[in-house]
Amino acid sequence: DPMLQKPRQTVLISGYYGFGNCGDEAVLAGIIEQLTSLWPHADYIVLSGDPVRTAREHGVKAVHRHDIKGLLTVLRSSTVFVSGGGTLLQDVTSSRSLYYYLFMILVARWYRLPVIIYGQGIGPFRCRPNRRLALGVLRLAHLVIVRDRGAYSQLLAWGFDERKLHLGADPVLALKPVTHTLDKDEFHNMLETGKPALFVSLRPWPQVSLNLSAVARALDYMCQKGWQVVFIPFQFEADYPVCQACAELMQESALVWSTPLVAKDMLAVFGEADYCLGMRLHALVFSAVHKIPMLGLAYDPKVSEFMRELRLEELVVALPDVRDEPLDPEDLIKCLELLEAERQRLVAQIGEKADKMAARLVAATRLMGGEVAKH
Repeated sequence: DPMLQKPRQTVLISGYYGFGNCGDEAVLAGIIEQLTSLWPHADYIVLSGDPVRTAREHGVKAVHRHDIKGLLTVLRSSTVFVSGGGTLLQDVTSSRSLYYYLFMILVARWYRLPVIIYGQGIGPFRCRPNRRLALGVLRLAHLVIVRDRGAYSQLLAWGFDERKLHLGADPVLALKPVTHTLDKDEFHNMLETGKPALFVSLRPWPQVSLNLSAVARALDYMCQKGWQVVFIPFQFEADYPVCQACAELMQESALVWSTPLVAKDMLAVFGEADYCLGMRLHALVFSAVHKIPMLGLAYDPKVSEFMRELRLEELVVALPDVRDEPLDPEDLIKCLELLEAERQRLVAQIGEKADKMAARLVAATRLMGGEVAKH
């Protein structure tokens, strides 16, 4: 009976997309893959900073995130609103971006759409009114699937309704990596055979410039031990100059990957790494997908939180504050040598934890299907 057929879902997705950040684009790919397993015939519409690029890369419809008219049109045709991937609800980047994401949730509720928070971290909040506001808006969501245990316990501590709250994971962890891409072949040919490849991801940050020479010194030491160093810019325009600057501070030669990659190619390329030193969260997440032993440079709590989920607390090096002593290259070297010494244990442990986290996300996604079906 055609009358009994469920209406096709039209999923509107809001997040930090269309800005050329490989990690966030991989998150979007992960979300689309998960939701497609739930609703194989759904339509996806993504709010993006660059709709043409998003539509091309992900095969979805896209609307500019500030196009009010276009937005109201798609809100009328949507059946579910997904806010997520990434750490959208924080005010460290800016209060303005926080208000944008909260406003989108409010508008979706105004249009009576079920709202799902999906694979997000929560905070940090520097300003208490912002935290209260975020919490108030989150209470309007039908389901909050958080990325990590830190966000989960934080929300409970703030009195959030535990019946609506579920522990998921970063959507990238559930992505099936495509192994064969042209970029991967090109990449493979650049690497020297027989030398362990250390992928290094750096990003601009106030303290980074002070500490670059320490990073360069540690990398030189590993090169002298027979490793090769490859810098990988995740958000190309922003990260390339930092990676380039670090490579120039090194005595030994290092590769700097010099063209922007789409997320799926980048994920494939990560399969070529033996080790990773990651400042960008998604350099570490990509490493986890490929079970690559990694060291996290923590510039933000989300980095140490992800490493804690993998039980790799001893492999996190905090980036010192401006007022503190700069990084000690010895600390980095000690951790990098540990990656090699403990390689087998780390590969097994990362594989096991990453699988568990992916399973959490898959389970939470199924719950989401039930929740949306009620509306």
